[in-house]
Amino acid sequence: MKNIVVYSSDTNICLSLLMYLQSDYNVTTTTNLSVLRMMTKHIKFDLIIMDTDPSKTIESICREIREDNPALPIILTYVYENNNKLFDRSIRKYISSIFYKPFDLTEVTRHLATLLV
Repeated sequence: MKNIVVYSSDTNICLSLLMYLQSDYNVTTTTNLSVLRMMTKHIKFDLIIMDTDPSKTIESICREIREDNPALPIILTYVYENNNKLFDRSIRKYISSIFYKPFDLTEVTRHLATLLV
């Protein structure tokens, strides 16, 4: 089974994605960015899902993860707002996909399958 890590500051989102994906993937969740970064350095994951608004901090973490593991897919989910436009553009070079909320879980699941071939 493929290993996925889910980060969100919202415990309910972590739990929801865990419950939704656990039948097909080994899912680890965290609500702490420092823990996410430490886990990606020491545990082999096949994909990362980050539920967070783009920011310089998130861009930096994604860049570091990408430098450590260039092939690791990273999916970002967040509510799109115009004030995020610049971060949205700049972070795309470090992530594989963005899903804007509200997103369709069926669509996300299909996309996971294509990224985890």
